[in-house]
Amino acid sequence: MLMDLESWTPSDKARRIAIAVAIQFAVFVFVLVWIALAWPWYAIVLAPLVAYVLAFYPVFGVLKKLIRR
Repeated sequence: MLMDLESWTPSDKARRIAIAVAIQFAVFVFVLVWIALAWPWYAIVLAPLVAYVLAFYPVFGVLKKLIRR
């Protein structure tokens, strides 16, 4: 079954874009903490999770307001 892209609401679009941005930021933080900073293993696991949450909610809020216009 194919996904009907025309049925996405502005909130759906904002959420999907925010998820993509937050995942990219979390991967960047993962690589930074792992390779550049050489932090302990638990920080390597926790830092991307925190980065995802910190990136998702502000980006989602901004995109939600921008896309609804």
